[in-house]
Amino acid sequence: MLISIFDGMKLLFTDLDGTLLTDDKQILDVDMDAIGQMLHCGHKLVLCTGRPLTSAKMLAHRYGFDKPGFFLVSFNGGLIYDYSTDKSILTRRIPVESVKFIMDAAHERGMHAHTYAGDLVVSEYETEQLKTYCRLMQMDYVVVPDICEYFAQTEVSQGAAPTAPINVVVKPPIKVNVITPFDHDSLVDFRAEMRKTTAGKLFDVFSKPEMLEFSHMKSNKGDAVRFMADYYKVPLSDTIAAGDEENDCPMIEAAGIGVAMVNASPVAKSVADYVTQADNNHGGIAEVIQKFVL
Repeated sequence: MLISIFDGMKLLFTDLDGTLLTDDKQILDVDMDAIGQMLHCGHKLVLCTGRPLTSAKMLAHRYGFDKPGFFLVSFNGGLIYDYSTDKSILTRRIPVESVKFIMDAAHERGMHAHTYAGDLVVSEYETEQLKTYCRLMQMDYVVVPDICEYFAQTEVSQGAAPTAPINVVVKPPIKVNVITPFDHDSLVDFRAEMRKTTAGKLFDVFSKPEMLEFSHMKSNKGDAVRFMADYYKVPLSDTIAAGDEENDCPMIEAAGIGVAMVNASPVAKSVADYVTQADNNHGGIAEVIQKFVL
């Protein structure tokens, strides 16, 4: 465990899409400058995203966050990666049978579903949603006949080889994403139906109106905030968390100060202590840092 040697260290947990990132997936100079100031003062930044580790690592590399002292909370808290050791310090997986159950139910309703194996997105069907998602995440995908048989293998051997080394043990998976080509209500109904079986077994959350994610019961950003606060020996009262969607609500509620972006969903704003004046395209995170960290 790390012991804080900085009197008054604060931890800032920030979501990526819709929060730290602009709509065109960039970090503004004003936000980077504010982050530089807080790091110089001895505070810590933790990127906390629903994105898979591979995608989060690419973004961290682009902005220089891929070095000792930085952590990536990926898969909505399903995996926490430590750059000082280049290893996961926490991984929460789910049974592949649960993934298969959700995938089959989604496909029956005309929805897309996928999971992950190392640096690959894995699905039983090649859909437009799969192609769009992988293009946005900059990840390769593989389509397999049966997800259970695929994860029973000891190595990734089907489809094209990944373009980067495998980061995560292939089995079992960490989460399953369901993406609807229909309206948001179709996923609301799907979640209600799934909960007849998954309630108390899997955590489900919307990361976007069109995307519903299922993961381990403790795989959420709020648990990640508590884990990292304990790791750094920082009281929760000295943590700040900023986000914009339902999957950010657990960390907004867990942190000492929970912040919703002004562009956030109504549910995120409803649990926040503070709503920013600036949105993700106009320095919202710099506002959070100046107000609550510095």
